[in-house]
Amino acid sequence: MIRTGRDTYPFNRTKGRRFFAGAACCFLFCLTLHAQLPDYHLQLFGYAEGIRAGNILGLTKDNKGFVWILSPRVVQRYDGRQVKNFKAEGDLRHIFCDSKGRVWISSIEKVFRFFDDFRGFREVEVVKVDSLAYDGPIFEMPDQSVWVLTSSGFCKYDENQQRFLPDLQGIPLPQPYNINSFTRFGYTLFFRKKTTYYAYNTQQKTLKSLPDRALYKAFALDENTVLASTWNNNSLWYDFECDTIFQADLPLHFQNKANPALRVFDVARFAPDRYLLVSWQGLFEFRRSTGTYKKLNLFLNGRPITTNDFALLLSLEKTDHEGGRVAWLATQDGIARLVVNRQQLGLIRLQPPEQVWESSVNYVRRFAEDDRGNLWAATGNGLACLNKEQRRWLFFPPVAGAADRLAYPSVRGLVFDGKYLIVGPTSLGLWLLDPHTMRYRRPIYPPGEEGRRVQQLSEGDFVDEINTLNNGDHLVFGRDAMYLLDGKTYLLRQLDLPPAKENANFAAQGPDGIVWIGTYKGLHCLDAQLNYLHAAPLSKMPTCLFMCDSGALLVASEDGLFEARYRNGQAEVRKLTNAFDKMQLNTIIQDKNGIIWTTGELGIHRYDPASGRIDLLDYADQVQGYGFNANAWFRSADGTVFFGGNNGINYLTPETFGLPDSLSAVFIQHIRIDGNDTLFYHLPERPELEYFQKSIEVEFAAPFFNNPDKIQYRYRLEGYDRDWKTIGNTPSLRLTSLPSGAYTLRVQASLNGMDWTEARNPFAFSIAAPYWKKGWFVALMLASVGAGIYAFIQNRNRKLQQKQEELEAEQVINYFATSMYERATVEEILWDVARNCIGRLQFEDCVIYLFDEQRGVLVQKAAYGPKSPQQFEVVAPLEIPPGQGIVGSVAATGKSEWIRDTRKDTRYIVDDWRRLSEIAVPILSNNRVIGVIDCEHSERNFFTERHLSILTTIASLCANKINRAKAEQEKEAAKKVLDDTQQKMREVEMQALRAQMNPHFIFNCLNSINRYIVKSDQATASLYLTRFAKLIRLILDNSNSKNVVLSNELEALRLYIEMESLRFAQKFHWCIEMDESVNPDSIEVPPLIIQPFVENAIWHGLLHKDEAGYLCVSLRMIDDNMLECTVEDDGVGREKAKALKSKSATTRKSLGMQLSEDRLTLLNQHAQLNSSIEIIDLKKEDGRAAGTKVVVRIPV
Repeated sequence: MIRTGRDTYPFNRTKGRRFFAGAACCFLFCLTLHAQLPDYHLQLFGYAEGIRAGNILGLTKDNKGFVWILSPRVVQRYDGRQVKNFKAEGDLRHIFCDSKGRVWISSIEKVFRFFDDFRGFREVEVVKVDSLAYDGPIFEMPDQSVWVLTSSGFCKYDENQQRFLPDLQGIPLPQPYNINSFTRFGYTLFFRKKTTYYAYNTQQKTLKSLPDRALYKAFALDENTVLASTWNNNSLWYDFECDTIFQADLPLHFQNKANPALRVFDVARFAPDRYLLVSWQGLFEFRRSTGTYKKLNLFLNGRPITTNDFALLLSLEKTDHEGGRVAWLATQDGIARLVVNRQQLGLIRLQPPEQVWESSVNYVRRFAEDDRGNLWAATGNGLACLNKEQRRWLFFPPVAGAADRLAYPSVRGLVFDGKYLIVGPTSLGLWLLDPHTMRYRRPIYPPGEEGRRVQQLSEGDFVDEINTLNNGDHLVFGRDAMYLLDGKTYLLRQLDLPPAKENANFAAQGPDGIVWIGTYKGLHCLDAQLNYLHAAPLSKMPTCLFMCDSGALLVASEDGLFEARYRNGQAEVRKLTNAFDKMQLNTIIQDKNGIIWTTGELGIHRYDPASGRIDLLDYADQVQGYGFNANAWFRSADGTVFFGGNNGINYLTPETFGLPDSLSAVFIQHIRIDGNDTLFYHLPERPELEYFQKSIEVEFAAPFFNNPDKIQYRYRLEGYDRDWKTIGNTPSLRLTSLPSGAYTLRVQASLNGMDWTEARNPFAFSIAAPYWKKGWFVALMLASVGAGIYAFIQNRNRKLQQKQEELEAEQVINYFATSMYERATVEEILWDVARNCIGRLQFEDCVIYLFDEQRGVLVQKAAYGPKSPQQFEVVAPLEIPPGQGIVGSVAATGKSEWIRDTRKDTRYIVDDWRRLSEIAVPILSNNRVIGVIDCEHSERNFFTERHLSILTTIASLCANKINRAKAEQEKEAAKKVLDDTQQKMREVEMQALRAQMNPHFIFNCLNSINRYIVKSDQATASLYLTRFAKLIRLILDNSNSKNVVLSNELEALRLYIEMESLRFAQKFHWCIEMDESVNPDSIEVPPLIIQPFVENAIWHGLLHKDEAGYLCVSLRMIDDNMLECTVEDDGVGREKAKALKSKSATTRKSLGMQLSEDRLTLLNQHAQLNSSIEIIDLKKEDGRAAGTKVVVRIPV
């Protein structure tokens, strides 16, 4: 029995109870729906991408990831980057992709299958019972067999014959069938014939029927249930199990008053028990078990789509790696893409209800959530609030000139403290807003003049940010000052801290109480009591901060992303990753899974510190724009994170966010050889290309529908390349000038440069060897090419080679000439020649001999090769007499020897091992052999005329340079002899001066002894003579010495002073003092260098004094090389001595003092030291003479 009626869902008694329970659930579901954020965000592809919108009849997606779009006259294939059009004959009606990835289309008269880009769609024969029958939809059974419904019956595709053959002849129904309103579920086929709608199970061979109600489209939900739309603009439920038909209506709150009936355009199941319905009234999610509907709120570019019949067709992809399904919708403007069952990046663009509104309302700086769960946003035009109960945005623009509410449009600071929304506009001061009463009030200011100053300053300040501290107080950051708002009393006071002078922008406080403040100049630290600590070691201006639960501070600057901690009284900053270097980051947060999210100039980054993976969300992922505001983020109580930018709000739940689609496949799409279209699919498994087919152009595709510019490609040509070569975003490649061989081209694509997807169809090919390398060509050339042509070619090549060799010889000779010019000695010249004969001329061994004229043999002076394993050293140098061996023969005759095969020359002497080629050239100077250059090589006939010419020239250059070097050496030797002669002359002159000193001193001593004898003072004369004899012995011992030990010099000086003291009857007292720094036994001084100064002090200073005088000789070391001797007396002084004009004194001064000065002058010249004599006149306080001091500095 067939029953018909009107209901929202077909049911029996059990089904009815389930339906009413479902309706109650639907009511509760719809109530909670209003508190949610936008559901689905669409991507629209239309005219700009080349898609023919407005007349789309079908959509499908193949196994490669391409989307196919059916229009009446053309089929388009879209991969996210480009559209390719394919034509087929007839009026196209249906499109289908089977499980093998084959794309089928049909018109009323023909069926076509896509083969490849070159062949396009090719007709597939359909064998029909009635040749005039119409072709209908193509479908696939669960056994993966492909079928087509025709008006004469069902036809099955034969894989072997590659055509459709009639099948299911057992259906107990006569022809024809109606090809419209067909659908299938499992092995059950639903189709229409005249006024009846049938359900035929191909396995059970059962046939059921219900009356046709002008069905237009049908969609099977199971083997017994069909949802069908009719030509009468309504929809019906067909239940073949219960033999019932019911009208499908939406719940009352979804119904259109003008047309309450549901009109379905398309249906697809995206999860068990869950379906998407495209209808006149909009896009719905339908739960079959409960019979409930949920209308999907669609958003495009952050704004709602208000048109109900926005979508006309529906196609679902398979489940992706995140468990989501992608739905493709056909619209009047193109095709739209949305992700079902997976969280997307949400986008909100605020639009007040007024027709004229400020775009600055989408300039969102800060967020806050009040105690009712309402989300507040600080915008460029006042405040906006997402009301949780009303599920709509409310707007609170400024009122210009108002004194009791917000009057300035731009708001950058916003927090909620449990009672008030603390609002910080960029001018006119802070406000406290009660979100329940919507009443504003001002903060409290300190009493007196201080309060008036703070109020005036804050109401004129530009507020950048408001941060709440752990104790409930709030830091307010203005451009002119920093403020602290008491969280209990709302008293606002100014903070005088160093960061306030650097335009502080934002802050974060950790669980340890440390407050981090970012300014235009750096990062600063305060303690929990807001006492300033110090600046953190961050070189660039911080752009954003985030305090992690662990107490670590994430901070971004132009130099990248850093982590800061406060430990042991110091701020520590370390680089977290190099991935964000030179990026402008505006926001950082870390979710509960440790993932770091950033916003910046490229979009939104998701960074996993554990793996180092970075994913980028950009415009294709609904990013509001590339202008995000600094620290403009907020996490609501339900875990949703909001990011504010210059063009709206993005939101997501980080812990459950599904990453954007990854690359599912890469394909080599098109191969073009030498400009001729030859597709990879047409080529054999490994095609062999001709040698001259040098140009291979490869095009590949990686279907991706977010931002195809993010795709990076790389390739590796196995057989030619070892490593992968990156080619950027270009999906094409050109290979040229490949040698013959076997190759395999592999292509990979990636979105992040880390995860690479390889093409499923690598291109393997080979390039044949050139024909001139094949035997038949060689035989043909030998037979056809005459001796004349061969001779001509050989002659031409020889001339070219001669020119080339001449050029190379000139270059080599120039090099040797320049190189030898820089060498100074004969040895350096010979070693340089030997080394470069190997390096420049590719010889294996080079030895250079010089002729030793005294011994009459050639001696090995330089060798480069195995004979000389170490640089500039010859191990066991060879000596060869003239006339012995090849080298000796060259030395004897003065002529070069060129041995092509040393095995045939008995003169060859084996040195380290036998080499088969040898060349030796003489080094001639004035037609006389002075040496031989001998070179060897292990190859027979290696040396050529060019080598002989080059070596001859090198030998000539070498001879000239050797002559110049010898001349330089002789010059240096002559100069050395001259220097030695001059040195000896200076020493002879010193000896002459010493010889003059000795007679002078002896004359004075003998004169004194004579005086004692004349005076008959025999005892004194004897004492004096004894000391004189001892002194003479010292003088004789030292007279021929250049220097004497200081102890000997002082002993002679002591004897001399004692003799003079005896001579002048103890007329003066004397002493000799030595500093601890003086070691008299190790210091040498010129002999009798001090005595003349002592003598001068006695004779000219002390003898003219009436009372007894005092003489002191002191010695000390000024430094390691200079001895200072001071002779000091308290005599009459130089002026009085000069006035006395004593003839003997004059003589002694001129001879004794002058000789000492001359000796010191010669010492300066010889030792190049600064010896000196300084005479100081001593004075008493009244200016009278107090003696003389002589300071002598002697080099030791």
